[in-house]
Amino acid sequence: MGGLLNTLWRSVILDDSAFQDWSERPNVFLRGIVLIILVTLVAEIIVFGISLVNQVQPVDLTVIPEEMNRWYETQSQWTPEMGPEFRKFWEGTMDVMFPMFRDLSEIKAPLPQGIIGFLNAVGGWLARSVAALGGWLLYGALVLIAVRLLGGKAKLPVFLGSVALYIVPGLLAVLQPIPCLGLLLALAGTVWSIVVYMKATSVVTGLDTGRAIVAVVAPIFVITALSILLFGLTMVWFAVIF
Repeated sequence: MGGLLNTLWRSVILDDSAFQDWSERPNVFLRGIVLIILVTLVAEIIVFGISLVNQVQPVDLTVIPEEMNRWYETQSQWTPEMGPEFRKFWEGTMDVMFPMFRDLSEIKAPLPQGIIGFLNAVGGWLARSVAALGGWLLYGALVLIAVRLLGGKAKLPVFLGSVALYIVPGLLAVLQPIPCLGLLLALAGTVWSIVVYMKATSVVTGLDTGRAIVAVVAPIFVITALSILLFGLTMVWFAVIF
């Protein structure tokens, strides 16, 4: 355990030998999966606790119209176009929706509120780990394509397992619920995670730092360009159809 923690720490401070040691460990791909799941769960533990408390408490119907009216007032300050007609529409919508919320809250669930809330909170907690795994797999595959186009070499399982070290600085996200400071620390962890990802890519694939940065960043531009193209084609399709 001590050796493992030492390797993880050395990866955070960008020690080349740490990435090399990690990539040479047996079952590095499975180790990457476990690392991402554990770090994500730990980083989200406080958020999970807050969600659990909120989920197990009964719904306070009086809060719903207050929050919706607060949202409207905030939006109207930034959007002057929301005049009296929209206000009338908004109030009519509230008159329709609030009774629906009240009727839904009166429906008896098959399980007690506490159990349902607990299951919902746990489900959301685990879902964030699954999302992190999905992003790691998809983005890693795209980065490896760029790596090979730039002259680097690595097998997909070894590459994915090696770059999984990027998740370690994400532990700072556990402090995110702390006002102001928590957000800054979480942002710092995100930035450093990107740096670790670039370093891992360089060490494992043999690319120099410049090409490793290009390989890691390139998929962002490709995905953005494809998204813009898809959006444009969708708008053209709607214009033609309608």
